[in-house]
Amino acid sequence: MFPWYGAALPALACVFSLGFASLAIPGPARAAGPALELLGVEHQELDLSLDQLEAMPQVTVETENEFSNGLVSYRGPLVRDVLALVGLEDRDTVRFTAANDYFVDIPTGDFRDYDAILAMEANGERLSRREKGPLWLMYPISEHAALRDPIYLRRLIWQVVRIEAP
Repeated sequence: MFPWYGAALPALACVFSLGFASLAIPGPARAAGPALELLGVEHQELDLSLDQLEAMPQVTVETENEFSNGLVSYRGPLVRDVLALVGLEDRDTVRFTAANDYFVDIPTGDFRDYDAILAMEANGERLSRREKGPLWLMYPISEHAALRDPIYLRRLIWQVVRIEAP
């Protein structure tokens, strides 16, 4: 029906593959770009890459939660250390916003009382967007019975991209 189709197919395949190749996002360049926006007191703003967050002191939290199967070892910087970078540690409340614009307001007392982290890894593997990453707020639920309350489970926000004062 279309005699040119057979002859043009290799050329079309090349054009399409070149077009889609330009859409690829290389891993290292993506990791070096901003992953977290911090909006602090007195108009302080700080964009952190995953590499910069990785360079901060890391804490491991082994815990269960309703979104994962069994005990998982999460690793990342303490939230209170991240908040301190822009003076948010003494605010009453901070707002965590996810990539899809979902947000949750959390009392900063949580981060003084518990070693909550911005998890970047689960069981030694970097968290991808599909696996609730690259940043997932994680509480040490298995260590504290009080954290099994549904209010804390609602605070386990994933794909965190911004933290600010509400």
